[in-house]
Amino acid sequence: MTAINNTGQITVIVGPMYSGKTTELLTYVEIYKLGNKPYKIFKPVIDDRYAVKEIRSHSGMCEKAIPLDHSQKALEYVSNEKAIFFDEVQFFDEGLSDVAKTLRKKGKDIICAGLDMSFKENPFMTTVKLMGLADKVIKKKAVCHECGEYKGVITYKLSGNESEIDVGGMEKYIAVCMDCYEKFRSKTD
Repeated sequence: MTAINNTGQITVIVGPMYSGKTTELLTYVEIYKLGNKPYKIFKPVIDDRYAVKEIRSHSGMCEKAIPLDHSQKALEYVSNEKAIFFDEVQFFDEGLSDVAKTLRKKGKDIICAGLDMSFKENPFMTTVKLMGLADKVIKKKAVCHECGEYKGVITYKLSGNESEIDVGGMEKYIAVCMDCYEKFRSKTD
């Protein structure tokens, strides 16, 4: 007799800004939507770049989302959903990994997207913990804003403070390859 598998899956989509992480996440949303499978989308309350209650890709795709100030609160909203989506995971607290484990044990598929590294080349620990739990990790690249090659693996901060948690878009950040990143960094050192 075969055992029925009721455990969910964790998928983590990472990369620099402008690499299509949210677009990929929204593609997964579309799959669940087409399959008539219930889902919920969560985002950190700190990310209000486009709208408070939606996630939006840089290309304009969007879906309604529930803003959270703490990852544990997601459990209050989840009931019969098959999939749970988290966007901009680097802005969530590290407890998101425990939330993901709890949801996976309940048979939910968890799909997360976010930056893996800050503009200072430091890993975001919330993302790192999720990657460690993941059944699948998708590492995205971007077109380098400086040289135009499809080798952008890190975000470079053009302006603002030195804080690694600093919400912004093209007015503050670009995606670059490591060669261009080192070139920019050498100019500021």
